[in-house]
Amino acid sequence: MKLPPQIRFIQRGWFNSNNILILGDDGPVIIDTGHEADAATTLHLIAAEGIDPHEISLIVNTHCHWDHFGGNRALKVISDAPLATSKQTAAIFAANDREAMWLDYFGVNFVPETADLTWQDGDMVELSGLPFEVIAAPGHAPDTILFYQPDHKLLISADALHEQDCGVLNVVVHGFGVVDSALTTVDRLLTYDIELALPGHGPIITDVVGSLAALKKRLAGFKHDPRRLAYHLARRVTMAALLESQPIERQNFISMVSELPWTRDYAPLCGYDDREQFVIDRLAEFQIRGLLRTIENMLVSNVQR
Repeated sequence: MKLPPQIRFIQRGWFNSNNILILGDDGPVIIDTGHEADAATTLHLIAAEGIDPHEISLIVNTHCHWDHFGGNRALKVISDAPLATSKQTAAIFAANDREAMWLDYFGVNFVPETADLTWQDGDMVELSGLPFEVIAAPGHAPDTILFYQPDHKLLISADALHEQDCGVLNVVVHGFGVVDSALTTVDRLLTYDIELALPGHGPIITDVVGSLAALKKRLAGFKHDPRRLAYHLARRVTMAALLESQPIERQNFISMVSELPWTRDYAPLCGYDDREQFVIDRLAEFQIRGLLRTIENMLVSNVQR
């Protein structure tokens, strides 16, 4: 199974969202733009695909998390392209709803661009002349939309589906019902004929049914054992903080992360009273797994940014 020739998939590292480009006579469309700090790299990667970033005709965000919309501003400045999102995401951006975007919760300072176009579940949209069905996919983020191309049996799955996984489920901000929302999204996606999925992070998924089945099993495990879900988030968010701040002195990192609101909430969910020890133990896990190295007491991740 191959990608249609008019679709380009740029797989980023663990930190940035992947970028998806759709080519056509109306000009290239980009879906998700990575982090603001890596916007120059995003522009370089687009150009490496033989596409002039100045010619981008439309920017699309699948949901309201900053690793997916951070490059919007840089692209809008050079291309003057409009921004399209779900109606929910547009409202979040317009209100600068920092709770919905998890910004203050995870210690991020960023203001999004406002949306120019909005879509909702069931809409049929043309992206560079290629028709897609818009699918609402709550779970990881309540405002998420996916894009299904029926002729090529292709799904742009954002963070609703990674390879046998999905984006973290923030049950403190959104409530434990997000697990059920994610399960409902999986069940809905299983009704579609999908041969390829382009996720928000990680490689192209060729065994979509298998990945959905594995995700469904994982989500069922989270329902059975909420502490397992809490650890799932804790590991990933600690690594994201390291990737954003590295290289950083060990104690400075521990102090910084242990003061963020998410550790206040998730340390007890993982069985910890001491927030610093909670962070220390996550670093120890990373060290054992070969995901972290220390250079003159400075922490550096071995995970691709």
